[in-house]
Amino acid sequence: MEFKQIYINHMKNPIGFEFDNLFINCEVTANNYPKNLEKRLIITHSDKSIYTTDWQLAKDLNFKPIFKLDSKTRYTVLVKLRSDEKVYSRKAYFETGLINGFHHSQWIGSDDTSIHGISLSKQFTLPKIKQARLYISGLGLYEAYIDGQKVGDEYLAPGFTNYNYYVQIASHDVSSLLQDSGFHTLRIIVGDGWYKGKLGIKNHGGTANQYGNILMANAELDYVDDSKIHHSLGTDITWKTETSQITHSGIYYGEDLDETLSVKSLSTKEFKKPTKHLKDRLSLPIKEHETFYPKTVNTSDRSVVLDFGQNMAGWVTFENTLPKGTKVELQYGEILQKGMLYRDNLRSARATFTYVSDGKKHLIRPHFTYFGFRYVKLVGFPKDIDVNLFCAQALYSDMKQIGRIQTNNSSVNQLFSNIEWGQKSNFIDIPTDCPQRDERLGWTGDAAIFAKTASYNMDTYQFNKKFAFDIAVEQSFRDGKVPLYVPNVDGDDGGKAVWGDVATIVPWITYVRSHDSTILRQNFGAMMSWVDWIHDYAKSTKNEFLWLDSDQLGDWLALDTEDIMHLKGKTPDELIASAYYYQSVRIVAQTALILNAKREHEYYKLLAEKIKEAFIAEFYTASGRLITDTQTALALCLKLKLYPQGSQKRITQKLVGRIEKDQNHLTTGFVGTPALLPALSENGQNDLAVQIFLNDDYPSWLYEVKMGATTIWERWNSVMPDGSISDNGMNSLNHYSTGAVMQWAYEYLLGIKQGESLTIQPEITPKLRKMSGYTELDTGKLNIQWKLVDHQGSKVNLILDLPFANAAKVILPRTNAWIDNGVRHRNGDILSPGHHEISYNPKTNFIDTFNVHTALSQFIDNREITGALKQLVPFWDFIQLPGNIEHFKDYSILQLSREMKGIGFSPLTEEQLEKINQYFRTYAQSQIEEEDELK
Repeated sequence: MEFKQIYINHMKNPIGFEFDNLFINCEVTANNYPKNLEKRLIITHSDKSIYTTDWQLAKDLNFKPIFKLDSKTRYTVLVKLRSDEKVYSRKAYFETGLINGFHHSQWIGSDDTSIHGISLSKQFTLPKIKQARLYISGLGLYEAYIDGQKVGDEYLAPGFTNYNYYVQIASHDVSSLLQDSGFHTLRIIVGDGWYKGKLGIKNHGGTANQYGNILMANAELDYVDDSKIHHSLGTDITWKTETSQITHSGIYYGEDLDETLSVKSLSTKEFKKPTKHLKDRLSLPIKEHETFYPKTVNTSDRSVVLDFGQNMAGWVTFENTLPKGTKVELQYGEILQKGMLYRDNLRSARATFTYVSDGKKHLIRPHFTYFGFRYVKLVGFPKDIDVNLFCAQALYSDMKQIGRIQTNNSSVNQLFSNIEWGQKSNFIDIPTDCPQRDERLGWTGDAAIFAKTASYNMDTYQFNKKFAFDIAVEQSFRDGKVPLYVPNVDGDDGGKAVWGDVATIVPWITYVRSHDSTILRQNFGAMMSWVDWIHDYAKSTKNEFLWLDSDQLGDWLALDTEDIMHLKGKTPDELIASAYYYQSVRIVAQTALILNAKREHEYYKLLAEKIKEAFIAEFYTASGRLITDTQTALALCLKLKLYPQGSQKRITQKLVGRIEKDQNHLTTGFVGTPALLPALSENGQNDLAVQIFLNDDYPSWLYEVKMGATTIWERWNSVMPDGSISDNGMNSLNHYSTGAVMQWAYEYLLGIKQGESLTIQPEITPKLRKMSGYTELDTGKLNIQWKLVDHQGSKVNLILDLPFANAAKVILPRTNAWIDNGVRHRNGDILSPGHHEISYNPKTNFIDTFNVHTALSQFIDNREITGALKQLVPFWDFIQLPGNIEHFKDYSILQLSREMKGIGFSPLTEEQLEKINQYFRTYAQSQIEEEDELK
């Protein structure tokens, strides 16, 4: 066994975070885990024991220590694991921040509201030091420099919050920057950012000064000298305030940097408590991650456009070789149209970086903005500029990648990459809708429907913890209502189904994926306040157990209306709202059970039962038929089990019929898309789910891939088949919401089912033949690989790595038993943690090889085959009449040909029979595609 890592509150060696509840978990890996493993935790500070546990049986590898934390203190975490054979140990650490805010500093800045950037600086001398920490916050985005070197590797600090309610404090270890005794300069630059710059969807491009109009910062430099004496240097009236060479910046605007400007002195002012609360950080740092290098595009207007090959959020950096005084622009965009960079879909967002050169060779980048882009147009540069001077940096919150899926289908792999990049591009401190236009807000509906997919791809615990806190802050001003986007900058009251249900969905999913109930405990009040607000509203209508409000966003961007550019689908708002009401109440009831809140559990459990009864009475006829047949309504009812007893099969058949009417393509929007494929796979229609998933014509996920997308689009038809963009008013090419389909891939194609216990139940399909993937659980990596070994699909191999303390029930398709490492198991047996190599021969081949001698029962449920036979067999319509299929199901086509002679049909000719056999051969061959080379 290898002891790989210790995580404190789901982070590696975190510094300066809010540690209100400690959760320590360990990651180990082994082919065979030792039995009777024991664990022990020891926490120390300066070699003094602070907290210890006795040796205890390791049912899991988690600890929840409780003790009083001191501020500005580093704690060492030692975990020991022992078995009969060996003792394993590993160390980690965490360090507290200020805990109770600043004590030796003041908020300072300039009271000139017209400026968009300031510089605050202090010169000082230091003796030889042992260590130094910088505790810092800002209103406006900030960066700190010591002797010209940037402090830390994060950007866009202090993140995006409701600054009126709270601002975050970051902690930085700056010991390495202050090793030399003597003279030093600490400088802090501040720009508008989310605090002062234009923001929101009102006024055609946002409103400035949403939280304030004065830029300021607060910082304490703490250091320990050789005599181990602590000292503090804080921002105060003695600091120098100057204008900045960043003359204008904004999230939508971009940035103007003029390095030829002489700065001007400003009067330094102190400000008293500009925010209600100062908190040690919740936000993960926003960092530069992947680097992309460009190729040039031959444009029709002969402009210089760089193509970085990937749509992303971030910025372009370049090495300055320009003469002094040269002014250049970098204009960002997502797509080319008619051979030129297209930017109309950015709406009013300027999305441009302007630079005036000082003539010195150094690296240039923006500071207080970011862009959503694949392409960048260079304006003012020499036509022969060396493109090797430029690179793009992807910028997103520092989340660990914990999951990935690959198949033998290169288009599917590209889709999964597109989904990952949609997540990375939009997880910049908050889960935004898009990273490029004049919006970039924390739309709650997008976050709710994508939360599970996000948690499979990346460790989103701390990210979600911060966002859940932001949601609760906004709820506190609205009696439990959740606004449409958080933080809310436009004064929107919200209270819309699906979007508001983020208050229950995000904490719940975070718990399910982490097994850490802390996030439920922290958000239980906010979760209850949301469903209580709905219930209070419902009491004013005709039925307190339904949400009968048609003023909703509904199935946003669905395709089941006559006008596909209409923003909302046909599924009744009241049905969607009531279904999500039911789901949220059930989540709250389950949360209460986990938290041992018995009274609340019983109350919300009973409320959920009443909502279900009322839902069935309202939306089903007396005969048990759903009042609407949209894909979304049917899928949602199946997913949430909102149907009369005994109606599951009927609803499933209705959904299948609806999809057939829609030419086996989806017509769903925000609400229906995450529910559609799971509803099919869960109800015996996985082949249809896979068919919809693998469609590559409009509308489909792979249509986007075929059209060259590298992220997920906002609309199914964002780009038309001729390559033209369909609309510029609301048409992001980097919008992750429909990427929620990847949850289905993890849970059904790979087969990961997390609940009270773990089940592995892959839906193996010949349409892919091979799949591998992983995601991390609380103790380590869960790895699954399955493969159809031969062309007929007559043998399946499956490799399964189960992490420690995560035994799993294994259910495999088309078999009653399978072999694991030479041992025979019944289907549904529970496998212990460790490495497993499974193989079996299915009762029927996964790749069907049929001919005119095959009984109809073998393929009668395959719509692709029966659709083809309708064209090849003259009497096929007769066979499909009510009652005839059951009567003739054991006949072959050849036998039917003879039988049909007696009722007026001519027997099939040899030529016709050969054409049918040829079709069957072609069909089988189509399922045996050669594996694409994985890139």
